[in-house]
Amino acid sequence: MDKYKAYVPYLFLFPALGILFFFQFFAWGWNINIALHDVTIMNFRRTWPFVGLENFRDIFSDPVTLVTLRNTAIFATTGILSQLLIGTGIAYLLFRAKRGIENFFRPIFIIPWLTSVLVASFGWRLVLGRDTGIVNMVISSLGFEPISFIGQPATAMLAIVLANIWRGTPFTILLMNSAMTSISPQLVEASKIDGASQWTFYTKIALPILKPFILMNTILITVWTINAYGLILNMTGGGPINATRVFPLHGYLAAFNEGRFSYGAGITILSVLMTLVLIYFYLRFYDTDVV
Repeated sequence: MDKYKAYVPYLFLFPALGILFFFQFFAWGWNINIALHDVTIMNFRRTWPFVGLENFRDIFSDPVTLVTLRNTAIFATTGILSQLLIGTGIAYLLFRAKRGIENFFRPIFIIPWLTSVLVASFGWRLVLGRDTGIVNMVISSLGFEPISFIGQPATAMLAIVLANIWRGTPFTILLMNSAMTSISPQLVEASKIDGASQWTFYTKIALPILKPFILMNTILITVWTINAYGLILNMTGGGPINATRVFPLHGYLAAFNEGRFSYGAGITILSVLMTLVLIYFYLRFYDTDVV
């Protein structure tokens, strides 16, 4: 009987894991089933004709798809890099600051991350609004014409990128600041005695220790940024003129605004595959001993 004791904890986890996997596989199976059939708002209650990969052909032949992929690349690249660099930099400053300063600023930095997507999106609409926005009030007080940040294609992308960075960076600050506590105080003191600069300490000592945390953080913020269509939906709705219509939002609007459920399901599958490909390259970029 003793040899079976090691399996007892797994038996207690099995019911919860079973329920989790059931809903995950059911949802994905249902989504794949819809993507392989022709399901629209017009025939939803009737028999769904099987079309195979026809929906995926329609996605790639749609000229709007190319626009959404370009928007996704701009939104994701700027958002991920900015969150990673700004968040890690602030976390490092908090780590090297006095304990009182760290304890004061740390809860303040977390506030944007705790804010719901709906509140954050409407808050940024109020900040960047043309007639009532705080930014345009300052611009008008300086004698310049107000700028329609959300209503112009040239500035709408900048607006959603800034909103996403503002809301997502606190997670990096929290994670990386916590990870830096794993750096031995003896290493910090030894670097000071040796006269190492802040840059030398970070690149030669801290960075190798933080590498697994940077990898995990990069994967998480990539998944969240690519799928952050809720923020964009509430701020711009994908406009103006598809200037902020990213790939996942393209699927959402196609399914629930246009009634093309199969088309939207196909985009969902492609979005997940795109994210998995990025994660694969992350794992290849970092050393294999990190994971």
